[in-house]
Amino acid sequence: SGTLVATASARGTLVRIHDTTTRQKIRELRRGSDQAILYCINFSHGGEFLSTCSDKGTVHIFALRDASLNRRSMMSPLAGMTGLFVNYGESEWGMAQFTIPPELRAQLAFALPDAKQNSATSSIVALSYDGSYHRYLFTADKCNREHYRVFVDVLSHEDF
Repeated sequence: SGTLVATASARGTLVRIHDTTTRQKIRELRRGSDQAILYCINFSHGGEFLSTCSDKGTVHIFALRDASLNRRSMMSPLAGMTGLFVNYGESEWGMAQFTIPPELRAQLAFALPDAKQNSATSSIVALSYDGSYHRYLFTADKCNREHYRVFVDVLSHEDF
């Protein structure tokens, strides 16, 4: 709806969501602790989820409407005790994730549910630069690949 914008930190470990009308940061999501280059940050159609894809080959899915679906750091109880863990300990971690080969840069899109999906299941598609198509179904507690296809054969320099 254009009311939210997501940005990544310079290290690629955090995704911050801002309200475009108030210009205020409203959420901070943690992708991981290892530095990464984020290739894609995407909102779902209704703003229920956000996804990221990085050079590590990981796709992270965050719940936006129901934050209780997202994982919390095991350091969360320590966050109030010391300033050292405040940012790390209080961050929300993704509710689901999957991995594609890291050399396959991908673009993500949340797919509309089809008639055979139950209402608690959502799906996301990763289209990779090698011409492969990955479709995953996810719920609050699992994420499984439903489809994989290669639509384009990538040619080597010798083939030209």
